[in-house]
Amino acid sequence: MAPNLTSGTFSIVSLIDGNPPVGVNFTRPAGQSVYLNAPWAVEQEGDNTYRLSVGGYRYTGVVDNRVTASIFPEKNVEWIATYRERQDAYTISPINDDIVGWTVAYDDPNSKVTLRVIVAAGPWPPLFLPPQLFRFEEVDE
Repeated sequence: MAPNLTSGTFSIVSLIDGNPPVGVNFTRPAGQSVYLNAPWAVEQEGDNTYRLSVGGYRYTGVVDNRVTASIFPEKNVEWIATYRERQDAYTISPINDDIVGWTVAYDDPNSKVTLRVIVAAGPWPPLFLPPQLFRFEEVDE
């Protein structure tokens, strides 16, 4: 995996056991929480910053510390994908708050993606928790 993402279609896959991909339920309300499943459109906006879209929802944001997919542009958040070389994966944080990142539950394959403080431990480079690490696996279109 290259440390710098490009624009394209990817499955964002959690490093928790079973490696479920992240996505949405395929109902069509105006907005919903993001769960583990489905392909994402990744559009590079700047240096390591991205617009993430899923399941026909153009915008991805945060409501009450839950990552949400929405049809409303005012709900959009630009995301930072930081490559963690030691674990060959990324943490994903809102551009305005890189202390928190996407987090899923260890033991729930139907987990909602939430924002939690990113936990790092150990020597340099640090190790990160599997529920806060993701891989971007390219999807053939």
